[in-house]
Amino acid sequence: MPVSVTVTMDMTQYFLALVVLAGLLGAFGLLAMAIQRGWIFNQLTGLTRMVAIDDRRLKVRESLIIDPRRRLVILQADDEEHIVLLGVESETVIKSQPAKPVPSRAEMP
Repeated sequence: MPVSVTVTMDMTQYFLALVVLAGLLGAFGLLAMAIQRGWIFNQLTGLTRMVAIDDRRLKVRESLIIDPRRRLVILQADDEEHIVLLGVESETVIKSQPAKPVPSRAEMP
């Protein structure tokens, strides 16, 4: 003879389910925020940003995709700008010249 079991959920069980759901969503949100801000990466690898972004010597000023295999890039290293053509198997320096001063945000219209 089959036995039938009826399960009734009262308000306490609904409330418990909602609390668990809210806790899981909050934990996932905190994990996403920690990954986005780099807290997880820094703790796992021990790497920290030693140099501020503006103090770096090498900067990519501009990049232009020519075709799926080639890209034209303007690099600034110290006081020099280099126009480089990057390909799948080769890199070619097209031109090097002294860097142009970058206007500050206060000077921009």
